[in-house]
Amino acid sequence: MKKYILLTGLVVGLALHGSILYAHEHDHTAESKKIVTPKSDSIFNINDVWTSSEGKQVQLSQLGGKPTVIAMVYTSCQYVCPMIVSDMQRIEKSLSKTENSKVNYAVFSFDPDRDTPDKLKDFAGAHRIISDNWVLATSNPSAVRKLAVSLGIKYKKDKSGDFDHDAVITVLDSDGVIKYQQSSVGKNMDEATAVLKKLMR
Repeated sequence: MKKYILLTGLVVGLALHGSILYAHEHDHTAESKKIVTPKSDSIFNINDVWTSSEGKQVQLSQLGGKPTVIAMVYTSCQYVCPMIVSDMQRIEKSLSKTENSKVNYAVFSFDPDRDTPDKLKDFAGAHRIISDNWVLATSNPSAVRKLAVSLGIKYKKDKSGDFDHDAVITVLDSDGVIKYQQSSVGKNMDEATAVLKKLMR
């Protein structure tokens, strides 16, 4: 009788164990499906069309597949915006050539009235932005507002046509989800670089 009870218990235990394993496998499958589902907090959900410094139409979703270092500037800015771009370039220089091939750098203008594609191209030349993994783009006021809100960047146009704005550099993962933000202008960018390297693994 004792042997029968032990045997029965073993069979039931194995059955339960099998059910638990199956449940875990089922949950894992569900989790895998969630990974490929578009994320609600991705800025890639914004479908506005921008125009690049090369005159090409681009959308934020085209940055997908790679981590992206992103910022907002305007080319008439004399101090803060050049420093933002300089900080982005410091991140770029801290990575190897192979690592940089896996990263996008994107700069979007606050100033659609003045920042034409040609103006952005001149700005890129002045700041020695020559790599293919950089995008500089301009759009309309509505697109600027939506992107700024998504990135948590405050800005305001003054009477002269210039802008008071936050100086922020953001790191997105390959799905367009914010993973790191840092107030820019001449600060140490090691943390941003570390986040990028982690996202590339």
